Amino acid sequence: MPRLIKNNIISPASSFSPRQTLNNNTMKREFVFPLIVGVIAGVLLMMFWQFNARLNNIAAGVGQLQQATDQNTKTVGDIVTFINNATGANKQATPAATQAAPSTK
Repeated sequence: MPRLIKNNIISPASSFSPRQTLNNNTMKREFVFPLIVGVIAGVLLMMFWQFNARLNNIAAGVGQLQQATDQNTKTVGDIVTFINNATGANKQATPAATQAAPSTK
């Protein structure tokens, strides 16, 4: 294993040339702007995802209400038909129509 001598170790600060001096304020600005943009984009993405999830739940509920309404409409129609057939309401309508038309001979 090579022996490390303090003079052989180059500090990170001295490895940059004078043209590449990094200012602490520049690094902060370069880091903060993408961070803010990323957080805003993430918040918007989560809001749209939450809206989509709620919209899907509501659409499923509306679909269930539509099915229940269709079933209830069919049931009520069947009940009305049964009552009309049981009371003879359909039979009375046809003779009344034939009696109302007098013959002209």
